[in-house]
Amino acid sequence: MARSSYLTRRDGRYHIQIRFSSTLMPLIGRPLYRASLQTSDYRLALLRLAECLGWFHRMNDSADYVALFQKNTKELQIYLRDSWPITDERLFARACFEDLLKGLNRKARAINCDPDMIEPEFSKLLKLFIQQNVEAEAYQRKAERVIEYERGRSDMRAAIEFGAVPTSFQQPASLAAPSVIPYTSSPAPSDNLIPTSTSPIFSVALAEYLETADGSKDSRRDVELIVQFLIDQMGDNPVHQFSAENAKQLDQMLPDIPDRARIPRDQCTSLSTRYAYAQQYGWEKLKRLTEARLRNGYHNSLSKFFGWLIQKDYYKQPKPIFNTVSGKNLTSLTRDAFEYDEIVKIFSQPLFQGCKTEKQIWQPGKVFVQSHLYWGYIILILHGMRIGEFGQLDASHIKEVDEVFYFDLRSFDPEKGRVPLEEVVKLKTSGSERIIPIHPLVLELGLLDRVKELKQRGCTALFPEWEPYPKPNGEIRWGQPITKSWQYLKQKIGIQRANVTAYSARHSYAQFLDSTGISNRGRNMLMGHSIRNDIPAHYGSKKRLSPRDLKELTETSSREIQFMTETLLATKEKADAGELSIVKPWLQRTNWSEFYRQKFG
Repeated sequence: MARSSYLTRRDGRYHIQIRFSSTLMPLIGRPLYRASLQTSDYRLALLRLAECLGWFHRMNDSADYVALFQKNTKELQIYLRDSWPITDERLFARACFEDLLKGLNRKARAINCDPDMIEPEFSKLLKLFIQQNVEAEAYQRKAERVIEYERGRSDMRAAIEFGAVPTSFQQPASLAAPSVIPYTSSPAPSDNLIPTSTSPIFSVALAEYLETADGSKDSRRDVELIVQFLIDQMGDNPVHQFSAENAKQLDQMLPDIPDRARIPRDQCTSLSTRYAYAQQYGWEKLKRLTEARLRNGYHNSLSKFFGWLIQKDYYKQPKPIFNTVSGKNLTSLTRDAFEYDEIVKIFSQPLFQGCKTEKQIWQPGKVFVQSHLYWGYIILILHGMRIGEFGQLDASHIKEVDEVFYFDLRSFDPEKGRVPLEEVVKLKTSGSERIIPIHPLVLELGLLDRVKELKQRGCTALFPEWEPYPKPNGEIRWGQPITKSWQYLKQKIGIQRANVTAYSARHSYAQFLDSTGISNRGRNMLMGHSIRNDIPAHYGSKKRLSPRDLKELTETSSREIQFMTETLLATKEKADAGELSIVKPWLQRTNWSEFYRQKFG
């Protein structure tokens, strides 16, 4: 059989050896990729090589760090969806990919290229990837031990049956070693893995909880994190063995889990590694968790999990109570609205005054580009939308009622009847559904022209260049473009207040509403706040404000809105007069995000 050109043999073992492309080589810093395949078996070497070639070839046509880290982020998302248990060949390829990413990450940061500025989720995904690899390797070792143990027991039984073992070496049945039950981190609920000791081990119970329990994906993720911490610290024991003393000990440990900040990446793969790092190196440079994170995150998650265990009859003791918070844990920061001088700094930037090119939007120049970020900052401040709501805006969300244009933020149009659940727009809660009058400034700046031009090209999305982010659990997050740009903009304009974020736009809108004489029902409707316990508020029109509230909203202004109006309209007039070059890259399909290219394909 001919040997693959990517294989070399040295000292009896096979190695992978592939040349980096001319564009990738300067980014990596070496011409060849070499790694031992850790086997002298040619067939196994081919299997491991095949697994590595996938991610290597996808990386190899990258021309810059932006393309490289974008591809690697997508590759990480693919790997994080691997089914369990992970095969030997797949795990080997994952380990090679992990080593390459660590080196690439260090090299990029050494030349002041922060991967998180390119892909904000890269570091988080890499941590999860490393953690998965560690768990997979641990499981593989445990499986090997179990197999060897069972093989030994089988051999011993055969020896006893043949009379090859003297009677003096045979153990009484009551002293025989207990059966070892292998488990995975995510077995199917139907797997018969519950030991005869009346309850499953914690990892099996956790896997069943994640498969069957109610709640959002984020809440289940919190349960997974903290129960894994319990397993790491106290062992993967049967659930019924968890005592009141164990609960007290765990409760005392939780406040000593540090925040991720300033912990090396390789020590930040789980709550346990973070806890161990703080125990070893002390708290001098570390930051503690907030009280809200402890209470709403970990205490609440453990309470949910043990409540579920009791409901399933796996845990027959009283429900443990977790409530310990250290005086050294931090307070939470309540977000604040933008101040006037911060609004001035934001809308004095080149994106709103004239930028260098369609991509160099934060450098001054003679180009006028009303990109998704341009509209993002304006619409969020003037309408108080959540960032995820803004990212999903479609032409169907703009309605005209009695000559007033509204953003119709409802999961579907009830006037057209019921729709399948898969077609419903995902909002934060059912109480988030609302209608918001579109501010006259947004109409004057030409939002409706953008809608019309995109419709002519077969696109109903308002911002097709917007790239949503798929989380490892499959959930789509819509806020990345704004939050990513905000991290840069905040540093650029020198906003120092820690309680100011991109979400402050929503607080600014709430502050504006408070300056009007709008009714409480109207305020709740515009903010998308729940009216579940306010029965009278459920009655009335669902698609327009009352005439009084509409008048209050349209006839009231503020110093911030006045500045935005004067500044933005002045720049628009310059563009219309030809003093600035108008460019519209979003009208070209090639500039749409991959999500929208597929959606309107």
